[in-house]
Amino acid sequence: MKALVTGGAGFLGRYLVRELVNQGIETVIYDTVSPPEDFLNGMSDYLTIVKGNILDFDHLVKSLDGCDIVFHTAAIADLDDARKKPVQTMNVNVVGTAHCLEAARIAGVKRFLLASSIYVSGKWGSFYKVSKQAGESLCKTYNEEYGLSYTILRYGSLYGRDANQWNSMYAICKALLSTGTFHYVSGPEAIREYIHIHDAARETIRIARDKSFENRIALITGPQRMTIRELFDMMEEIIGKKITITYTPPHERCHYIKTPYTFDIEVPIRVNLSSFIDINEGILDCLYEVQKEIVDNNSKEESQCH
Repeated sequence: MKALVTGGAGFLGRYLVRELVNQGIETVIYDTVSPPEDFLNGMSDYLTIVKGNILDFDHLVKSLDGCDIVFHTAAIADLDDARKKPVQTMNVNVVGTAHCLEAARIAGVKRFLLASSIYVSGKWGSFYKVSKQAGESLCKTYNEEYGLSYTILRYGSLYGRDANQWNSMYAICKALLSTGTFHYVSGPEAIREYIHIHDAARETIRIARDKSFENRIALITGPQRMTIRELFDMMEEIIGKKITITYTPPHERCHYIKTPYTFDIEVPIRVNLSSFIDINEGILDCLYEVQKEIVDNNSKEESQCH
């Protein structure tokens, strides 16, 4: 088997690549940037890095030569960034997905896996939601018209080490350790199902190998539901000092409150995790990573002043 991961240098992409290589699967990273050097250690025998944009169709087709499966994770994934850049979001998330599907069809790819979101099922999520809805529809239509098999992966709230700067858990950890305060863009009673990125990547590769998920929608979220108030209470106890949290007024919110779901005839398959990283352990690990980053940055600033 040979796999290509669009956005393979990104947060989810890197964990998928690592999982693929660990399972001995030849893998191509297709991204506009290269992954960090330390990420590549020990993976050169199975890994090819191609610097490219999903909007560059000809280059994408060439890069897919010999690939059996595509994991399409490249996207504008920051919800608030997508709100401010609707045209760019549609260009990357919708036109880019169409490019990937067409290139996969031409290359004879056997399975196309789309990284989607639980926001697709509800009325929240602004232009990000719309772009993911369009991407899912494109996958289904390519299957209807050309027989290209797909699996749609609707992820919950991903977190873990090496996250993007805009990842919610990373932003929370950094703010609380730096200032002890955070502004949350929703209400305290909002409910989330955080899933560690390691668990999400493992389940994604398992699903990719399972034919029963062909032409289906899989829901990959964490098993530990909690309100945001509970999350911050837990983090305050872990950090061991008082924190201050403010929330966005209801009339300004585009994030869901209790649930992202609305009635939908097509019910996704919820993936039940046989094992998972506990949210307490996962958050503690993120705090250690962010604290080290803060200390290292402070040390650099001090050395530059002398």
